[in-house]
Amino acid sequence: MTRNPLQRRTPEEIRAGNLRLGLLMLAIAAAFFVGIFVKRSFFS
Repeated sequence: MTRNPLQRRTPEEIRAGNLRLGLLMLAIAAAFFVGIFVKRSFFS
């Protein structure tokens, strides 16, 4: 997935990349908190 470094990304591509990164970070944070909740409720 190499890009041409001379080619600029359009605002739509930047926005799509930011959205994808945000959703990925949200999923990681949700999994982290669900894991803590499960650990505290079932293994305490």
